[in-house]
Amino acid sequence: MKVGDKNSLPYLIKWFFIPWLIFIIIGVYLYNTMKTPEKNLIKPFVNLTDVNPDELLILDQKRAISEGVERKENMPFYLEGTNGVGVLLIHGFTATPYEMRQLGEFLNEKGFSVYGARLPGHGSDPSYINKLTFVDMYESLKYGYFVLRNKNSKIIVLGQSMGGLLAGEVAVFNRVDGVIMLSPAFKIKSKKAVFVPVMRKFIDFSKKEDFNEKLEGYYYKVRPVEGIYQLMRLSNHLISLLSEIKSDVFVIQSNFDDIIDPKATEYFFRKIGTDRKTIEILNDNRVKHILTTDENPLKDEIFLKVYNWILGVI
Repeated sequence: MKVGDKNSLPYLIKWFFIPWLIFIIIGVYLYNTMKTPEKNLIKPFVNLTDVNPDELLILDQKRAISEGVERKENMPFYLEGTNGVGVLLIHGFTATPYEMRQLGEFLNEKGFSVYGARLPGHGSDPSYINKLTFVDMYESLKYGYFVLRNKNSKIIVLGQSMGGLLAGEVAVFNRVDGVIMLSPAFKIKSKKAVFVPVMRKFIDFSKKEDFNEKLEGYYYKVRPVEGIYQLMRLSNHLISLLSEIKSDVFVIQSNFDDIIDPKATEYFFRKIGTDRKTIEILNDNRVKHILTTDENPLKDEIFLKVYNWILGVI
């Protein structure tokens, strides 16, 4: 039997066994990287009810300063209200508390205490995000949660995009009275997302297309690829727990979202455990992914919808 013969062992190894071995190795790797993370990766927040709320705010702000956050708009903020209801605001991936500031001020004018959380790695250097996990993002919310819990009788947790997923995690593992998800990042629309588990080993950042340069001080111009992978893991983790959300839920989603698949949002909304849930689908083609800034022409209308929904819960 000649070496070049199609029935020869070297030929079979080179053109059959090796390709299949590579295919199997890649498949196993992708399966392991995208399988649902263990539930116990997330735990209830450590009990900080005995800690002075002012000290918790200072600790959170010092954490931001230690990461190089300089702009005031990118720092965590607290606005005290009068009606005994606290609202924890959580911004999205690569954003900052700036993204939630206008909504926070609107709700505070209505009497609510508001805490604008800053997720770690945000508002300074995008390379920091590549060093963090979705568990780190969740854990950072304990400061704002207990600032509000220690001063108010009821808590609403509200998040945008990745912040919407984190709001769901907070609701599963801690006591809240309501959850609001704005454009929750259940499924990334881009087909490139499927390559993230592999490409994160070779590429640190993905450049944002059509980035608004006016927002450079408040948003990163790039998406940290490891961070995208952690966002996908967060989505898988929450999806497996949606049936355990028992508090009231309000979801707002645009049909013209340019980042997140709106059909996936509607699908996973139906998986949420509570019967006390509402979804609002926006069919205005001017409304994209971010709902809380001036980029959204229906911003004020959405603020009012959020306010009225909270009144119905409390």
